[in-house]
Amino acid sequence: MDNFFRDTLMAELDKLRSRTLATVNGFSRSQLLWSPPGPVANPMGFIFWHMGRREDMHLRNRIQDKEQLWSAEGWNRRLGLDPEETGFGFTPEQVTAFPLPRLEDLIAYYNRVRDSTLGYLRGSSDPALQGPMPRTPETSIGVYLLARVTHEHEHWGQIDYLKSILP
Repeated sequence: MDNFFRDTLMAELDKLRSRTLATVNGFSRSQLLWSPPGPVANPMGFIFWHMGRREDMHLRNRIQDKEQLWSAEGWNRRLGLDPEETGFGFTPEQVTAFPLPRLEDLIAYYNRVRDSTLGYLRGSSDPALQGPMPRTPETSIGVYLLARVTHEHEHWGQIDYLKSILP
């Protein structure tokens, strides 16, 4: 029970990875780019890219004060995308113009980020996770990580819903 919270976070992140990859696996490019008619909705491929980017930015930069894998390992160059963008706050025009990488590359980046996150957690303990967030000391690292899990659940749900209404 010494690291119950950490172990629970790790188990949930593993489960989310399995669910997310099972949901996006096998999508064609046109499916990844599809969004329903009507008010602007982000396409599944964009949402999936954003999930990995935000986790990378939050875990590496905000919590660990390290360079994001996106730039440190050259993922941005490999995928031909902006080194700073995460998809947060994009306008509908930016989403529409987004040059979506191949699904295989998105999956590889997502897995690399998740492996890094789990590696960080393996080296942490519940007391360390109760410590304050760098630059946001009113929030603990654990609460912040729990919010990241919620963020991924929400986006996985969006992708799963969009998948269910694909024409």
